[in-house]
Amino acid sequence: MAAARAGWADAALIIGQTDTLTGSLLTELTEPGIVVVVVSDVAVERTRLRNLGAVALPDDVDVEVLVDALRGRPVPDEPTVGSVPEVASGDCAGVLPAADPQAASDSDAGSPAGGADPLDEELADLLRSTGQQESPDLSDVPDRDSDRDSDQDTDGDSDQDTDRDFDQDTDRDSDQDADGGAEVESDDSSVSRADIRPTVPGETRIAGITTVWGAPGSPGRTTLAVNLAAELALTGAHVLLIDADTVASSVAAHLGLLEESAGLAQACRQADLGRLDSARLRRAATVVDISGSRLHLLTGLPRADRWPELREGALRQVLQLADRDFDHVIVDVAAPTEQDEELTFDTRAPQRNAATVVAVEEAHTLLAVGAPDPVSFPRLIKGLDDLRLNVPQAPRPLVLINQTRREAVGRAPEDQLREAWTRFGSEEPLEIFLPWDRAACDDALLTGRVLAESAPQSDLRRAVAELAGADLPTRRRRRLRR
Repeated sequence: MAAARAGWADAALIIGQTDTLTGSLLTELTEPGIVVVVVSDVAVERTRLRNLGAVALPDDVDVEVLVDALRGRPVPDEPTVGSVPEVASGDCAGVLPAADPQAASDSDAGSPAGGADPLDEELADLLRSTGQQESPDLSDVPDRDSDRDSDQDTDGDSDQDTDRDFDQDTDRDSDQDADGGAEVESDDSSVSRADIRPTVPGETRIAGITTVWGAPGSPGRTTLAVNLAAELALTGAHVLLIDADTVASSVAAHLGLLEESAGLAQACRQADLGRLDSARLRRAATVVDISGSRLHLLTGLPRADRWPELREGALRQVLQLADRDFDHVIVDVAAPTEQDEELTFDTRAPQRNAATVVAVEEAHTLLAVGAPDPVSFPRLIKGLDDLRLNVPQAPRPLVLINQTRREAVGRAPEDQLREAWTRFGSEEPLEIFLPWDRAACDDALLTGRVLAESAPQSDLRRAVAELAGADLPTRRRRRLRR
């Protein structure tokens, strides 16, 4: 690695044991412009390394082909392996640089008759004199990185109900007393999936990958992410909830899960090894039941010091694969977005805030969550300025004020917040307000349930459902007999 960063090499030839090669290591080699060629006698390893973007050749490769590969020239595909799989996007995509036609013509012009380059002949003679050492056959060695949780449910589609009734709810209290009486709201303990109808396509603001970001502090990012994913799952959508908070992950605790499997770290490890596919992504996820609906969850890190496991390129591959496999992907992230300049000055090192930056860059919908009190509201304004500066590729955010209440702002809190936002805020409009309901949130957190299960008729639950595009039935009223 030191030789590569110092510019002392043009190519790296790796022969033999390749199971320790990951996407992160190959990226560190290729960033200085080095061509990486790997020789392995295991066909599965060669396919994995091609997925990571490296040039992988069998151990009986012809010397001239190996010379061309080391010089960055295209080499023929291996007929026994078949077509080369599509290179996974991420940090190690495009490891092999494209051959420069001008440089090739200049090189041929200065070569002796017959088009042979002296450097090519010298390298070929060196390889012939050195010989190739046989390596043991590792084709029968079991995969150490295979997921041991094979008994976990991996099919998220077969058990979903296909005959959900989304017709408008009719009034079942037909036996109302004609003599009149006081109207009171019925106290429903839960709302089934049949009571929730999705809105017409195009009405919802949530689509694809939705990243829930917010100002520093506790504006309610995780609470919003969990309940937003639950409301989308209740409409019948195929939803994946990802806890990518590298500072204080808590999605599992919100849902009453006690395991600390770090499903997101498992998926990122498979992506870094070039082995992530739809089946492995589902095995890393935990299936949570929400009133009969299925919600897939990639749990976060149980300890904050494990943040280096969420590498930038690996997490990007996880998000892109999840976007293809699921209708909605909800990502809960931490607030900081800045980079450590000392780490990026003269070396490549993992960044703690890389997970937040990648989730924001890959988002189709970005929710910027803030609170209305005099401390959190200015934090949101400054945080949005830092977000635009640190992540210029971020989409235009939807600004959302959570925990809206008169006690923190005064009379007409929404009007006062809009006026303050117009004077001091950014160019994004302030349109979304979620009410304050501490009792409902406390009860949901205590019982490990979502608002749709613990407080289905609360104003906060209805506001989140409206944000998700779920059309809830109107509150039923009944008359008390005199």
